[in-house]
Amino acid sequence: MKTVLVTGCSSGFGALTARAFAAAGYRVVATMRDPARADPGIFDGAGAIEVRALDVTDGDDVAACVAAVLADHGRIDVLVNNAGVHLLGAVEDMAEADLDRVMRTNFFGVLALSRAVLPAMRRAGGGHILTVSSVGSRVGRVMDGIYCASKAAVESALEAMRYEVARFGVQVAVVCPGAFRTGIDRNFTLSDAQARSPYAALHRYRMERVREACRDGGDPAEVAAALLRIAGDPAPAFRHLVGDKAIGLDAALSAADAEARAELLTRFSGIGWWIAGAAGPEAER
Repeated sequence: MKTVLVTGCSSGFGALTARAFAAAGYRVVATMRDPARADPGIFDGAGAIEVRALDVTDGDDVAACVAAVLADHGRIDVLVNNAGVHLLGAVEDMAEADLDRVMRTNFFGVLALSRAVLPAMRRAGGGHILTVSSVGSRVGRVMDGIYCASKAAVESALEAMRYEVARFGVQVAVVCPGAFRTGIDRNFTLSDAQARSPYAALHRYRMERVREACRDGGDPAEVAAALLRIAGDPAPAFRHLVGDKAIGLDAALSAADAEARAELLTRFSGIGWWIAGAAGPEAER
């Protein structure tokens, strides 16, 4: 039985991915920072799923978790890096602690897990390292710049790793979703400091737009299905867009010159009113 290690499984993409792999016959090690805070009954009837605590920002915790899985099961065939942090805010407003939290989770945490499983995958002659990124890696979205930067950074590192480990039979790929109904928008808030910021009106506007996009987004099971499919591909492509919105935005960005890109991003974010100095959003949505 193949073993898959999935991070960030307390809800959303991670929980659905764990269930999808279990249904496909994998032994699943589903990790999360605090299993006690997972959605109730999240894995009921899901099959062979072990839940383990893991803080991907703690290097000792990462090493201990990987060692324990290898000791118990002898192999890790697939790693799915799903754990992530998504905080909204202007680049100027983001507290140093929040910058650190985003990068330690979305960038350093992914690299720590990926590096930790590689020796075992090399010895086994292969494996898959899959990471949930974002279509935001292609663009600096307004009020989302730090999150987008973390995804762009991790994709660059993983693309380099892809070629470095190719001779050992290890496959590296990223999945880039658009907006999906994961409930992540429930975590978006405006701190007291942000409410007093010169960017407060823009922050409120973009927060509501992101919430709308999430509510109207696709079925997150699509992402879990994509990860399962890629894990079964002996030679997958590096980057996989998931969802009509992600595919559409990526195509538009690829076709745009510098002027068209600026217009596209202004329209996509709905921030023409902000750039023009108006007090509130444009009537045009």
